[in-house]
Amino acid sequence: MDIKIGLLVKNRLTLTDVVTASKKLKKGGEVVPKNRGLKELSKESREMLESYQHLFYLLQTNPKYLAKLLFTMPQNNCTKFMESVVLTIYNYGTNSREECLLLRLFENALKEEVQRKVDKVQDISTGSPTVIKIVVGYYRGTQGNQNSLKSLLGPLIEQVMEDSDLNMNIHPLEVYKAWISRTETETGEPSKLPYDVTPEQALKHKEVTDEIENTIKKLVKIIKSFQEKIIGTVDQMPYGIRYMAMCLRKNLKEKFPESSEEEILKAVGNLLYYRYMNPVITAPDSFEVIDLAAGSNMNNVQRRNLGSIAKILQHAASFKIFDSDARYLASLNSFIKTAYIKFMEFFDAASTITDIDEHFNMDEFSDVTMLNKPMIFISPSEISNTHQLLLDHQKQVTDTDEDPMNEVLASLGPVPEDEQMLGDKSTEFGLVLTNKWELNMSDESNIQAMFSKTKYLIVDLLKIQRGETFAAILHTPANTQQQELYKAIHSRRLAAENEKTSEEEKNSKMALFDPNDTSIEKLKEHILKNLHILEQHKLVTPTEDYQEILTSIAKDICNQRKYRQRRKQDLKKIGETVERMNKKKKYYGEAVTYYQEYVKACVNNLSKGGKSKKGDRRKTAKYSAQKTLRERHPGGDREGSS
Repeated sequence: MDIKIGLLVKNRLTLTDVVTASKKLKKGGEVVPKNRGLKELSKESREMLESYQHLFYLLQTNPKYLAKLLFTMPQNNCTKFMESVVLTIYNYGTNSREECLLLRLFENALKEEVQRKVDKVQDISTGSPTVIKIVVGYYRGTQGNQNSLKSLLGPLIEQVMEDSDLNMNIHPLEVYKAWISRTETETGEPSKLPYDVTPEQALKHKEVTDEIENTIKKLVKIIKSFQEKIIGTVDQMPYGIRYMAMCLRKNLKEKFPESSEEEILKAVGNLLYYRYMNPVITAPDSFEVIDLAAGSNMNNVQRRNLGSIAKILQHAASFKIFDSDARYLASLNSFIKTAYIKFMEFFDAASTITDIDEHFNMDEFSDVTMLNKPMIFISPSEISNTHQLLLDHQKQVTDTDEDPMNEVLASLGPVPEDEQMLGDKSTEFGLVLTNKWELNMSDESNIQAMFSKTKYLIVDLLKIQRGETFAAILHTPANTQQQELYKAIHSRRLAAENEKTSEEEKNSKMALFDPNDTSIEKLKEHILKNLHILEQHKLVTPTEDYQEILTSIAKDICNQRKYRQRRKQDLKKIGETVERMNKKKKYYGEAVTYYQEYVKACVNNLSKGGKSKKGDRRKTAKYSAQKTLRERHPGGDREGSS
C-alpha cells in the first residue's frame, strides 16, 4: 500500500511540475536524474530490494550461512567482515531478538572453528581463536556489558588505585634498588653496596626478602577479595558470555572425548577470566570501568599494582605455579593451589546455564507475532560485498541444490553496479527484512503428529491386552472381557469429547481421540495403518517389533514430570503469542482503516481539482473546410468567381 501511494504521489507531482523540470537541465540538454537505487519507485528496483530483504532475513535467522562463510572466505578479511558486516546484520544485538540470533551465530561459528582449526584443547589457550576474540570484544564493548564489568570489578579496582601508599613491587632488582635509594635518603650518604646486581645477589639481603614477603601478604589479601567478588557474582555476568562458555565446553567435549574435565574447564577459564576479565583489571581506563577526572591518567605505580594482581589471578586460574626460576614467589604456590580449586568450581558454574530459547523466550512463532518487521541499517558497499562473498562461496555455504539460499541468490543474479544502489556507497539506509517463506504446517510436522497419536493409541491397547511381543498383541484377537473393558473406556472418552464446545477442538488434526475406534479390532486397524505410514518415513521398523515407538513411549513415561513442566512453559508462551497476535491484528486493522481514509481523501481531492468553474467554460472552435481554405488563400473565392 505504501508503494502504491508513493507511486500515486510521484506521478501526480510529475504531471504538475513538467514546466519546472526544465530548470534542472544541464548545459548539454540532459535532465539530471535523481538516482535513488534500491529506493527508486520502479519495478526493477523494487524487485531487487525485495530480494535483498529476503537475503538478509535468511542470513539473520539462519546462522549456518554466515558461520560457514566466515571460515571459507580469506582469513585476512574474516575479522573485519565479522566486526563490521556481521554485527551490522544483527544491529549489534540491541534488542532481545537480535541478541538471541547473534548468539546463535556465535554458537555456530564457534563450532565451525573448533571443528576446523582446533587440533588440541590447549589451542584455545595458546592460540588466538577468531570467534572467541570477537565474542569477548562484543561482550566487553557494548554498553550494557561494560556496566556489568564496572559493577563487578570497578569498586575493587578503584580501591586499589586510591591507596597511595600501596606498592605491589615484588621484583627483586627493583625492590633492591628502592631499598638502596631509601637508605641513602635516610642516612644522607651514598651506599657502599653495588647498584647493579643480579636477582640472586639482591635476594641475599634480608631487607629485600622481608620486603617481598610483606608485599606478597598484602597482595594475597587483595587477590582474595578480587576472587571472592568474581566467584560470588557469577549470576551477574552477561548471559551471552556464559552461554558461549557453555558452547565452548560442549564443542571441546564432542571433539576431544578423551580429554579430562579439568583440561576442558581450563580452556573455559581462559575465555571467562584471561580473555574477558584480565585485560579489564590491567587496563581499566581502556574499558571505561573506572571514572577518571578530565585530564588525569593512571600512574605507573597504579598500573604495576593492578598488573601484579591480574598476574597472580591468571596463575591461579590456569594453575601455573612458580618454579625455581622465581623461588622468591614460591610462598604463593599454596595460595594458587587453593584458589585454583575455587576457580574450577566457578568455571563449572559459569558454563552451566539455561538454553538460549528458554532465556529469550523465543520460538518459531516469534517473528510472526511482531508488530513491526525487523530492520537493519546497512550501506550499499556492505550489501554488495556480502552478496559477492556468497556468490564466490555458494557451494561451500549451501548444503544441497534445494537450499533456500540458492533460490534467493538466483533471484538476485550478479552483484549490481554501483549506480543501481543508493549512490553514496558509505551512506547507510534502513533495510526492512522479510521472510520469503511463510510459516506453515509441513508434512514433517504432520508425520510427527501421527507418531504422537500412534503412541497414544498403543498405550490404550497395552492397557487392555498383553502379550509376549507387540506384534503378537496386534494379531491376537481380544476376548469378550477385554472388548467390554475397551467399550467402557471408549464411552467415557466419547462423552468427554462431546462436552467440547469448540468445533476446532473436535476436528483438530492433533486430537488424540478418534470416535471411530469403537472396538479393539478397529483400534488395531488404526494402529497398523499409522505404523505402515510411519514405516514409509523410516520412523519404525516392523522386523524389530516397532521398537522405536515402544522406546519412545518408555521415555515419555520416565519423563512425565519434565514434560508437564515443559507444557506449562509452552502454554505460557502460547498465551503470550496469542496476546501479541491480537495486538498485531488490532494494529493492522487500524492501518487498513487509515489507508482507506487516506486513499478516499486523495480521490476526493483529485475529483474536486478536475471540475471546471462556471463561466470558465470555453466554446470549442469549429472550422469548416471552406473557411480554412479562405484563411490560408485569401482572394481565392474572387478568382474562382471571375
